[in-house]
Amino acid sequence: MKSTVTSIFLALIAIAAMAIPLFAWWTSVGNPADYFVGYSPPGQKLYIFSKLAGLMAICVFWLQCLLALTKRLAGPAYRAAWSSRSHRLLGIVTFSLAFLHAALFFAAASVRAGKPAWGLFLPNFTQGYFNQSVSLGLIAFGLLCVGFFAGWKLASGRGRWRIGHCLWIIVFPLAFLHATAIGTESQTPLMLYFLVSMSATLLVIGVARFRGLFTLNQKGSAW
Repeated sequence: MKSTVTSIFLALIAIAAMAIPLFAWWTSVGNPADYFVGYSPPGQKLYIFSKLAGLMAICVFWLQCLLALTKRLAGPAYRAAWSSRSHRLLGIVTFSLAFLHAALFFAAASVRAGKPAWGLFLPNFTQGYFNQSVSLGLIAFGLLCVGFFAGWKLASGRGRWRIGHCLWIIVFPLAFLHATAIGTESQTPLMLYFLVSMSATLLVIGVARFRGLFTLNQKGSAW
């Protein structure tokens, strides 16, 4: 019974993590079908769906981090509902959305420029606020790739990759700064409050998790 209630609770959190960015995006861009029946600037259709993928990616990533952090702080019912298989599946979804965000943004910029925008793949912190913000996202995606690969290695029993998998601690702040700096939807009150709330929950639960880990280690035991 407890496992069922926990599963429902987790499902509600997941629905919120999906619905809020979708609502913020739809409110901002309007009906996406309008971009296909009327005139829109070159690359605009790719660009708006890149924004949706980015919003979904950071929210699903938050959900992944939240559930992973709270697994050892919660009871057996929670642990039963949140299995290693669920963790891997959500990791694949997170990576896929982040990759789609980057790929669509590259395609949109290339269409708009009339040539491949290879320069987007090089961090640039010297040529304006926009390029700096894009560079933060680029670095976050690169570290996410490393963390995703490390997670795959961990699932294969390669314990030495654990440090690489912990790069999410750096990825989320970078993604947050990237999203709030240049994301139109991310700067709306609803999405901004949600992003701040996501950051706050990870910070509080992360501190509780690692302080608890330190305390247990002091007593000679481990998680």
